[in-house]
Amino acid sequence: MSEIVVLGAGPIGSATATLFAERGETVRLLSRSGRGPTGPRLTTGTVDAADTDALRAATAGADVIVNAINLPYHQWSSGWPPIHRAILTAAESSGAVLAVAGSFYGYAPGRSPMTPDLPLEPATRKGAIRARMWTEILRAHEAGRVRALEVRASDYVGPQVTSPLGAHAGPRLLDPVLRGRRAWVVGDPDAPHTWTSIDDIARTIVTLAADERAWGRAWHVPSAPARSIRDVAGDYARAAGLDSATVSRIPRAALRAIGIAQPQLREVLEMLYQFDAPFVADHEETTRVFGLDPTPWKETVAAVVAARVPARAM
Repeated sequence: MSEIVVLGAGPIGSATATLFAERGETVRLLSRSGRGPTGPRLTTGTVDAADTDALRAATAGADVIVNAINLPYHQWSSGWPPIHRAILTAAESSGAVLAVAGSFYGYAPGRSPMTPDLPLEPATRKGAIRARMWTEILRAHEAGRVRALEVRASDYVGPQVTSPLGAHAGPRLLDPVLRGRRAWVVGDPDAPHTWTSIDDIARTIVTLAADERAWGRAWHVPSAPARSIRDVAGDYARAAGLDSATVSRIPRAALRAIGIAQPQLREVLEMLYQFDAPFVADHEETTRVFGLDPTPWKETVAAVVAARVPARAM
């Protein structure tokens, strides 16, 4: 039995903590709010992840530390550096394996299909932040200061997403579809895009954190075949028993205007390249080495729709 500390109680952190506990590990799910799922092997607690001393104390004795923190885009520049330093220090102090829930932001635009051996050549501020974080962690790993890995996923999808701003394929796409209204999306509605099941992210983190073959590098989460966001909307409609879905692109000028009042959406502008062209990931190596396959897309869609329909009916 291992002692696991998961940082961040959002969809990824909560799903990962729950899966670790289901597999018999003792898990502490720590976040600023202290909220999250609980169970016989799963407890929650509060911590300021930017406070090095507090985080070191909270992670003492951990065998694995999972960084599943998901800051709002507009907080990345100021928020990530101190949190990253504190987590790296905590991993060094505890001797825990550090598993990072990462993304594809560090890859250069136009590199589809993306593979984990691609160099980090970010074209955005947010991509540069994540690339710098992983580079520093990898250097610490190579110096023998920590044992670490990064699990990279695309935009996530799953019934765990409840916030209207929480995901591109979350409620802000699904709710209009269920009402028979037009769904407004960013980017080209017909561009192929990889979507990653939150359950598959959790399963990949749990599996790879315990396997020495995974340490010291990045891996891609197995994901269902790429679908355009128009395809996703249509899939949601059919799963809900509807004939079709109507999807239109939000004009770039409108995004800028909305961003004046909503900083999170303003930060989406520099990420539009991910939705204006194919944004497709390859996970073949993860499947070959660890035997992990993605959840069938129809199962993910059915779970998303089933979870949202009663929520809207209340």
